[in-house]
Amino acid sequence: MIILNISDGVEVDAALIKNYFSALVNCVFKILPMKENKEESLNAYMRSLQMEMVGCKELVGAINNDSMYLSLLSMLQYQIDNPNCPVNDTRREVFKAIAICNKLKARYTEEAN
Repeated sequence: MIILNISDGVEVDAALIKNYFSALVNCVFKILPMKENKEESLNAYMRSLQMEMVGCKELVGAINNDSMYLSLLSMLQYQIDNPNCPVNDTRREVFKAIAICNKLKARYTEEAN
């Protein structure tokens, strides 16, 4: 079981964490076509995703100090701070972030078993 940092330390099934990281892969991947299509809402989308991820980090104690999760947040912050970075750089970072999400999903699914 994974512990959530809610008032009384609620335990949740590892499936919830696995599903979260699976959904996060899709959210991160969405950045690439938005960047390629020069969507005006890209920055707002990334900031919203970042807020969700920071909230998750505080909610799920297990990932609060995980350096790979911090890497995801850092990659997202770079994209927010550098809206004019080349699409190729964004593509590389998106796929790197997806790989990290998959590693985190495996890590926390394994730890819970």
